[in-house]
Amino acid sequence: MKEINVTGYVGKDPEVRYAPNGDSFTVFSFAVSSGPKDKRKTDWFEVSCNGKNAETTQKHVRKGTRLLIQGSPGINVWVSREGKPMGVMRISVSRLEFIGAKSEDDAEESADASEEISNDEPASVNPDDIPFS
Repeated sequence: MKEINVTGYVGKDPEVRYAPNGDSFTVFSFAVSSGPKDKRKTDWFEVSCNGKNAETTQKHVRKGTRLLIQGSPGINVWVSREGKPMGVMRISVSRLEFIGAKSEDDAEESADASEEISNDEPASVNPDDIPFS
């Protein structure tokens, strides 16, 4: 199984979607930057979470949240209505971790705060421990 680890920022609030069998999952865009500041490159991913990760992202993740994401990479391709080939890099999350604050004002308060969520274990998140509001 291929698995990647990426650290970055949520680009838009998670959107709840439903599979044909009725199960819910969340999807959001995720920006990962690399390289020196003068030559910084940003890659965008579509991130998909299910199970406890979906519940956690739906409740606690917003645009600007900094996360460490571990999951299976993939590429979704399709043809647009205009006939143009399209594609997006996708990560199906197996584990995510909150790793910081979304603003410098919150950074001091949350420097030591971290919450790890895994599909293998039930999640228990205390709202007072979330490093953003």
